[in-house]
Amino acid sequence: MEKRANNSGAYQLVIRLARRAEIEAGRLGCHLLKAGTYVYVGSARRGLRQRVARHQRLAEMKQGRCHWHVDRLLLHPASRLLRTEIFDGAEECVLSKKLGRRPGVTVPIPGFGATDCRHGCKAHLYRVK
Repeated sequence: MEKRANNSGAYQLVIRLARRAEIEAGRLGCHLLKAGTYVYVGSARRGLRQRVARHQRLAEMKQGRCHWHVDRLLLHPASRLLRTEIFDGAEECVLSKKLGRRPGVTVPIPGFGATDCRHGCKAHLYRVK
């Protein structure tokens, strides 16, 4: 594997919910998500691949500590991580806004994954058709 200068950038997690799921999202409260496909956009200033690997472990093992909103979704028994995509050096909010403009894409939980966003993103979790 080629070593990156600082292992930073953005990533997308494509998650499938087999059935409706109630997700506790910290200060955002509890929300009911419909069955379907979701895309979460995240980032890491360093340790990008390690962050994605951590999300993969949580999704596979269904156990672990929750650090981010998406962890609650990944730990839910009805969720399955379908794939991950890594974008070296990319900006999380640029990817998020681009995804949010696609036809048929909706924001299921306003603010999810974006409570610290300073770029005006409605969320960093989207439901896609």
